[in-house]
Amino acid sequence: MDPKKKILYIHHDLGNSGASRSLSFLLDKLNTEKFTAKVHCIFDGPVLELFKDKPVELISRRSIFPFHGSTVTGMSLELFVRNIIRVPQTFISAFKMIRKHKPDLLHLNSSSLFVVAMAAKLVNRNIKIVCHVREPLLKHSISAFIIRYMNYFFVDHFIAIDHFSGSSMKTKNNISIIYNAVNFEDYYPGINSKLIRNEFKINGNDVVFLYLARIAKCNGVLQLVKVANKLTKHYPHFHFVLAGFKEVSLNKYETQVFSAITSNSNIHTMTFRNEVPLLIAGSDILVVPFIEPHFARSIVEASAMAKPIIGSNVGGVNELINAETGLLYNTEQELYDYCVKLGTDKSLQAKLGNGALGFAKKNFDNNISSNGVFDIYNTLLNIK
Repeated sequence: MDPKKKILYIHHDLGNSGASRSLSFLLDKLNTEKFTAKVHCIFDGPVLELFKDKPVELISRRSIFPFHGSTVTGMSLELFVRNIIRVPQTFISAFKMIRKHKPDLLHLNSSSLFVVAMAAKLVNRNIKIVCHVREPLLKHSISAFIIRYMNYFFVDHFIAIDHFSGSSMKTKNNISIIYNAVNFEDYYPGINSKLIRNEFKINGNDVVFLYLARIAKCNGVLQLVKVANKLTKHYPHFHFVLAGFKEVSLNKYETQVFSAITSNSNIHTMTFRNEVPLLIAGSDILVVPFIEPHFARSIVEASAMAKPIIGSNVGGVNELINAETGLLYNTEQELYDYCVKLGTDKSLQAKLGNGALGFAKKNFDNNISSNGVFDIYNTLLNIK
C-alpha cells in the first residue's frame, strides 16, 4: 500500500466564521487511510475549539500573516503598508514551517495566503498547492493585483466558493467552483430550538429575522438596522437578531451599529456562537444585507434548515437565492417591503423554506462537495 500523503492546511481566521466552519466540514470527511493532515492556524481563538476534535494535528503560531485585498477587508493606506511590511516575516516563517513538515500538498484556505505558496515552491517545487478562493478581490487595488498574480504563478489548482469570487482571480483554467456545504446530519429542518426566544424573551408568535455574519461595513449591518428601526415601529411583533459581534472590544463600526440601535428593544445583539444550527432553528427568516459582493455561508446553512431568505442582489448572494428560495432586493425600500411581505405571510415562509431545502440538497451537500475537493487532491497527487 502506498504511504499516506501529507496535507498541510493553512487557515487565516481566528473565529467561528464561514471559512472556519467550511474547513471544519471538509475535515469531517477526510480519508485518514489515504491522508495525514495538519492544520496551521495563524491566529489563536475560538477556531481552535472548532478544529480540536477533527482528525488532524493542530498547529497554532502567529508568525504568518494574510495579505489583504478583498471586498470584505477593503483597503486603506495603513492596511496596504501592513501588507507589505509583513511579507518578509511571513515568507521566512512559512519557509521554515514547510521544511519542517514536508507536505505533499499545501491547501491555503484563502487567496490572502499566497506568500506561503511562494515559500513552499522554493522549498520543493513538487509540492502541490490548492488555494480556496473565498472572497472576491477588489477591482482597483495594488494589493488585489499582487494577490491575483502571485496566486496565478504559484497555485496548482483554485477552488472558488462561487462564480463571482472565482471570476476575480487570474487562472490558467485550473479552477473549480465548489459551493460551501453543510453536513445534513447537523443542519436539518427538524431541530427544535428556543435559544433566541428564551434569551431575549421573545413571544412564540412573534417573527424573528436573523442576521448571521460579521458586523462589518461590507455586510450592510447599518442599513439593516436603519430598516429594522422603521419596521419595528409599525410591526411590533418583528424582532431582529444580529449575531456576529466580537467577544472582545468593539471596533468602530460595531460601535456605530450599537449607536444606531439606540433603545430599540426589538433589535437584539449577540456575539459569534458555536451553536449555529440552534440559532437558525430559533429564527423564522434569514436576512443577508451585504453591500459588497461575497459569499454568504449563512444562506447555505439556513437553506439546509428550510428557512426562507431575504438577501441583497449582489454577487455571491444572488447565486444562492432564487425565486423559489427567497427574495432579492435592490434598495432599502425593497428590503422594508420584503420584510413585511415575508414576515406577515406564514404560508409564503413555508413555501420558500421548502424551496430552499430542495436547493440545498442539490447544491450544498458536504458529502458531494468534499468529494469534489478530494478528487482535486487525487488528481494533483496522482492517486488512483
